Amino acid sequence: MRSWRVRMAAVLAAVLGALVCPPPALAATTLVYATFKGDAVADEELWIYQSTDGGTTYSTLVDTNFHGPTGVLRDPSILKWNGVYYAAYTVQSWTTNSTYFNIASSTNLTTWTNIASIPAGITNANYAWAPEFYTGDGTVKLITSIATSAASYVFRPYVYTAQNSALTSWSGPAQMWGLGTNHIDTYVVKSGSTWHAFTKNESTKYIEHWTTTANLTEGWVNKGTLWASGYEGPSLVKLDDGRWRIYVDHYSAGDGIYTATTSDLNTWTSLSKITCSGCRHGTAIAK
Repeated sequence: MRSWRVRMAAVLAAVLGALVCPPPALAATTLVYATFKGDAVADEELWIYQSTDGGTTYSTLVDTNFHGPTGVLRDPSILKWNGVYYAAYTVQSWTTNSTYFNIASSTNLTTWTNIASIPAGITNANYAWAPEFYTGDGTVKLITSIATSAASYVFRPYVYTAQNSALTSWSGPAQMWGLGTNHIDTYVVKSGSTWHAFTKNESTKYIEHWTTTANLTEGWVNKGTLWASGYEGPSLVKLDDGRWRIYVDHYSAGDGIYTATTSDLNTWTSLSKITCSGCRHGTAIAK
């Protein structure tokens, strides 16, 4: 009887100890944010920032000084795939025609090498902007905004699919039917059986939320606008606690990157500014 009481006392003590002194919380995953800084030639290069607080405060990790073959790098989208980092990017300023976009790779986030130039593949293409990586279906794809009218900037999003594991060979474009015309900076994530696209309407200047349950290129339905107008370059990263964090560039005010969070990709918190000196349109991933 005494030994039974001793064992029960030990169990009770362990339980109470766990309640009083819970195990320490796991540290947040370190995030890296790839971006450029502005329209000056010296700013159109790849910068890498780092956050250890869940993505609200970033400090400079490295100025890579990588401009790509054209001397211009804008709107970078970063991906870590098979242990290698990749950055897809726009190759000209917004005032200069561009009929292709590029991909560079790195093993250390510091030294980058261009590995592919992907033609728009669209008749009369004038601009190929903001390629964004998508891996929600187990393959690597890029969603790129292509305009065929220099006068009116009528953009449509197209999907390009990697044809090899090195990401040096790519398919031609497949249009995202139903999403509509004049949308740029389209970023897609998948949750369960639903694809969610966050994109800037270049006519209204609002970020819009679209969904489909068909596939990446069909059946898109507009679910409405988010926040105020004047933001662009939406990108998302999933946090350790299961929430999603979105980043948007407040280009109309020129005051940097703002963020909001959601648990279901439908209902969002209000926007708040992050600490990231000089940051523009870019993307974040776990380091």
